[in-house]
Amino acid sequence: MTTAPVPVSDGGDASNVLFTGLRDHTDLLTEVLLRLPPWSLCQLRCVCKLWRDRTTSSTFLSAYADRHASNPSNWLLLDRTIFIDTAPTPRGPVRALVRISEPPKVSSIVSSSRLCPIRRKELSHKQQPPMVVGYSGGLALLMANDNSYYVCNPFTGDAFLLPAPNPQLRNAESLGIVVARDGEYVVAQLVAACLRCFSSEIGRWEEKPVVCSGFSKSDMAFSSGGMLHFVDLNCGILSCDPFAPVPTVVFISLPVASGRPSHGLDEWIHMRYVGVSAGRLCFLDIDEDDGESGLMSLWALSGSSGEWMLEYKVDFEDLWQDESFDGHSFDDDEVPLVGLVHPLNEHSVYVISDGCLFNIDQRTRQVLDCTAQTNAGREVGSSPPIACVVPPLPHLVSPFPSGLRKEASNSDPQVGESSGKPQKSTKGRRRKPKT
Repeated sequence: MTTAPVPVSDGGDASNVLFTGLRDHTDLLTEVLLRLPPWSLCQLRCVCKLWRDRTTSSTFLSAYADRHASNPSNWLLLDRTIFIDTAPTPRGPVRALVRISEPPKVSSIVSSSRLCPIRRKELSHKQQPPMVVGYSGGLALLMANDNSYYVCNPFTGDAFLLPAPNPQLRNAESLGIVVARDGEYVVAQLVAACLRCFSSEIGRWEEKPVVCSGFSKSDMAFSSGGMLHFVDLNCGILSCDPFAPVPTVVFISLPVASGRPSHGLDEWIHMRYVGVSAGRLCFLDIDEDDGESGLMSLWALSGSSGEWMLEYKVDFEDLWQDESFDGHSFDDDEVPLVGLVHPLNEHSVYVISDGCLFNIDQRTRQVLDCTAQTNAGREVGSSPPIACVVPPLPHLVSPFPSGLRKEASNSDPQVGESSGKPQKSTKGRRRKPKT
């Protein structure tokens, strides 16, 4: 049985016609929307007014948050390199949207050329292409190729340019971002005996004294549970609460591992990884001196004793000979590079070999999957992606400071959220009547 199309009258709302059936079955529509992943929900809010009203109601948001609070599938692998769309774009705020693919495929952030104010021909060898520096609770920290930094919500595309502190930010590896439960965030950099922080609550940079004797440098930074962790892959982890007026610093030494990089200590970044999986700090180490193919060890920090526990130890030679590895290309003379640990399942880890990202189950010692390119067409190379856990309601996380959010709430919400600035009136002057 077919239904004849219903014409749309002049000046009418097309959504009234297209979704007439859904208006009669709102319970069914709500159930369908409740089952969608968070990133799809962000996109579907733009379909029509009916769906926007439905997905922004307090009742729906509460039910959606309860259903997806512990959903293990709401995470993604985010490429560190930002894909720049060279198509001409109208003037306006910088937008940065994530192009999503479910793991083990790698997702990419796509932005306009405005994130590349310096042309490629004018770039020096010290300047890097636009990249993702960090991620926390629905917000990503981006670095443009002129060393300016943006905080963006990759699910809505909103981006906020951080004011430049004095002195200028350097060493992106020592920068981190952490989002609190109330939506406020802090971008922090550990320098000498102080923590340089930009707080979304006060909208400016400030310095907070910290005591970190014996901690020389930061190779990477990540957040968990409202804490910011700076990692020196040669010695340990320095954890602190950047929201506190005077942050209390806790230092955790890394477990003793036998492996050492063959090309100097700067290669630790390719042999060691520290992160969070299932709520516990994890340390993944690859020993290229143990055996011809190398050895991979995973340690987890026990919450009760505060000591590192060796969870898994896998020989790559045994792994590559397993039947699950058939069909994957691999260089037998190359020891894999460290990738990351699954943020919700510590049994699952990722390593990089021959330019491909391998997903390995350490319990069964099997290769689960392999991917060679991101969904933007870039090769994985030697740079591991970032593990991003998506909050239940990512479209509610704003990259703008509190002051700009209040100004935006007093204007058109569609305009205020995208620009972060109060908008001027569009009304023109009234012409005088001719006499």
